[in-house]
Amino acid sequence: MTEEAWSVDKSKIVFGVGRNDLHFLDITEDGNLCIRLANQRIELQELIQRVKSINGHLAGYTSSFTLRIPQLITYQIKKLRALFERVFSELEYAGKFIGIYPVKVNQRSDFVSAVIRSDSEYGLEAGTKTELLLIKAVTENEKHRHIVCNGAKDPEYLKLIQESVNDGWNIGISIESLHEARLVVQYFKPESTNLILRIKPYLSVEGHWSHSTGRDSKFGLSIHDLYNVVDLLKQTGFEDSVKTILGHAGSQITSLEAFTSFGKFLTKLYAELRDMGLSNLENIDFGGGLAIDYTSSHPPDLMYQYARNIITGVKEQIACESIKHPEPNIMIESGRGITALASLIIVYALELRSVFPAPGGRYESETTQVEEEAYLDKIHNAKTLDAIVEIWNEFHEHFGGLTLAGLGFIFEREMVVGHLEAAVRAKLRQMELTSFVSDKLERNFWYPEHIVIGNFSVFNSIADHVLVQQHFPVIPIRDLHKLPQSTVRLVDITCDSDGEIANFYRQHTENVWFTKDNRPLTMPRGKMGIGIPVGVLENVPGSYFVIPLVGAYQDAIEMDHNLLGDLPDVELRLEEDNTWGISWITGAESIEDLLRDAGYADIDVDEDPYMSD
Repeated sequence: MTEEAWSVDKSKIVFGVGRNDLHFLDITEDGNLCIRLANQRIELQELIQRVKSINGHLAGYTSSFTLRIPQLITYQIKKLRALFERVFSELEYAGKFIGIYPVKVNQRSDFVSAVIRSDSEYGLEAGTKTELLLIKAVTENEKHRHIVCNGAKDPEYLKLIQESVNDGWNIGISIESLHEARLVVQYFKPESTNLILRIKPYLSVEGHWSHSTGRDSKFGLSIHDLYNVVDLLKQTGFEDSVKTILGHAGSQITSLEAFTSFGKFLTKLYAELRDMGLSNLENIDFGGGLAIDYTSSHPPDLMYQYARNIITGVKEQIACESIKHPEPNIMIESGRGITALASLIIVYALELRSVFPAPGGRYESETTQVEEEAYLDKIHNAKTLDAIVEIWNEFHEHFGGLTLAGLGFIFEREMVVGHLEAAVRAKLRQMELTSFVSDKLERNFWYPEHIVIGNFSVFNSIADHVLVQQHFPVIPIRDLHKLPQSTVRLVDITCDSDGEIANFYRQHTENVWFTKDNRPLTMPRGKMGIGIPVGVLENVPGSYFVIPLVGAYQDAIEMDHNLLGDLPDVELRLEEDNTWGISWITGAESIEDLLRDAGYADIDVDEDPYMSD
């Protein structure tokens, strides 16, 4: 594809901008990435400059920062409720929607308060005593909200729940074991207790955390424990206290059809438990599982299909029951789907490094020149992918071994490999293959040969990328109107080889689109690859990359690896008059604070740990 044939619309396809869960991003005609809130487009470069001009003198200022957009939480909450209520109407469903936000996903006060502001009926979920105390603090004047208390419970946790119920909070206590059930009947009275039976979902679903389902799940009652718990509750007069059953299918579930089966499964249990005497059972809590489209490759109506499939499963199973039961209220504990959009990491590019020497150099050795020309002839005459792979592996083995011949020889060898790799990529593009897959490769054809040093820490900002190989999109903020020149790896300033993000999802196009240096930008049927496209390599240093969709879990699990703490927090808001503003929330965590946390209280350094511009 030529420079002339390139367009901003093609860049939007390549980077997933403006689609699905990146609907709030856009690209200007000049190729600048921007944020779109309502009818306002806010260029990232302008926002970054405003942050620097207002806050650049502060001790906690650093060139990279986390951008918070709590208004996107409101958008997601309203969207989720609206879509469930739309499905209820379409399927003539009689139950109610009850939204629950699990604070473990992001406990930041600006996020939790955004949830509360967004919907007067939205509930909250606690998994620990500390989280329950947090929830009580933010709902002091709104005790009507549903509160679900999950997690392992000791007497102190149960005592806190009991005190909260006595003070007027609307709390449901989940029971996950026979031991917990015995504690509940010991400490509580049936007439003032709202119980939730959390049950292991005995089915398999496809998703990033699907291992949390089935008999081996750490969560919920095994089937034999369920029978024992029901017997205990009936013997002690607590059968009418059970209002809800809860099943959690896992997080980031990508198989939408699985939610229909999940709906049927939990509805079957709902009906059977009512038949067993738990006649006050009225809610099914489906937990989390609503996926965020990190790759911009899922159907655009992903949230609607999620709601539709759940309710379809419930409706179908209710119709199968010989004893008719009321259609249950639907509780959804989506966390990732609510907060992921509301945080972006803005990463300053400190420098650009090249793996291979710049092309065009002359060889000292005539032998090297002859060998290169011989391999170039082989590449030119190759007819198949297997032939290319054989040549590729051969020259990597020939030029890649350990050598004691000195720096000059290594330099020439690296020039040859760089030239030959470029020739192979050009040949592969010319061959117009339908597949570039081979399990015999010595080295990936498309592995980037440029490294960008970003002023951030993967471990602190996007820990899930290392912990669970969660994919996050990465988008440069400029030159998006140009055919990308090449691809890069974005690495952080930690002294750790895992401090890198280079995965890039190649979107589906019928024909492969390529960078100027013949690296694929897209793939038929879509495919994960290595290398983030950039428009102009020489413009990368001093520019920025954006890592969106980091509002779920990343703040809760951040790691201060290499004593690199939190980046500054900046909040973006759209005002009622359609103007936008920013607020400096906190500066970067100081070196002094980081050292104090590690036990070094006598080192006085009042500045942030990140690199200067």
